[in-house]
Amino acid sequence: MARRTLSKNEAKLILDLEWRGQRTVTLRELHAALGGSAGYARYMAHVLARKGWLERLRPGLFQLIPADRGREGVADTNPLAAGAVLVRPYFFSFGTACTYHGLTQQAFADVYVTCRSRRRARMIRGTRYVFTYSGAKRFFGFEEASVLGTTVQMATPERALLDALDRPHYAGGLGEVSGMVARSLARLESKRLIEMLERWGESALGQRLGYLAHLNGAELTPSLRRTLERLARLGGNLLLGPRRRWGTLGRLVRPWSIVENVPREVLVERGAERGRRVTFDPGRRRDR
Repeated sequence: MARRTLSKNEAKLILDLEWRGQRTVTLRELHAALGGSAGYARYMAHVLARKGWLERLRPGLFQLIPADRGREGVADTNPLAAGAVLVRPYFFSFGTACTYHGLTQQAFADVYVTCRSRRRARMIRGTRYVFTYSGAKRFFGFEEASVLGTTVQMATPERALLDALDRPHYAGGLGEVSGMVARSLARLESKRLIEMLERWGESALGQRLGYLAHLNGAELTPSLRRTLERLARLGGNLLLGPRRRWGTLGRLVRPWSIVENVPREVLVERGAERGRRVTFDPGRRRDR
């Protein structure tokens, strides 16, 4: 691999970025720093990327590969480090956060980034980043977390579970989400779950959580059970799984008003291992 070099002007620019502590730089910022034309800023970005000092993350956005990465310029291989600079504001959730918190033993190939704008998935360094939209009203329930030396915004375990219940296809499917409830509900904070369910304002989440907890024999605190039963009374009869895949026929389960249109063998674990365990280093976290 060729060693990285810098001309005088390039060195001045890279040194300035490092002094500022910038992990990323946009074409607009390069233009402002360099002066001259926008074409010159694009040319400089191209040259620095070819030399191994910048890595293109998306059109107009580059990640700095700092000097301490060595003469060969080894890029940061932490997939969450790249995901953390693709969009703002953001937090990681669904399968990514469920793996981080140990709610699942599955290793997800995709990285799930929750943001407040609708974006298409992107491939970066062989990793697919899936952007899941959340409106301002539901943009809560995340905290700072240290993952492989990088500080990122991560859904709390309670938010991660509710997201998985809301859109199971981003968390391994309904069967895996059922397993999460069975394995993890006892160690989650009931107070946080109640607060988030109330703030979320959707009865379907309470219905699914109550049903899956009952199905798997997961113990509910009295206050959480009262909240779930109240939410179930507010909602109508709800199909457990999507009708396109599972149809509409099934037993109505009270008090959750859930139409059990998914076979129970899909929902209840038989003791088999569910994929490979992946662990991250949980660091200091701060609620948002």
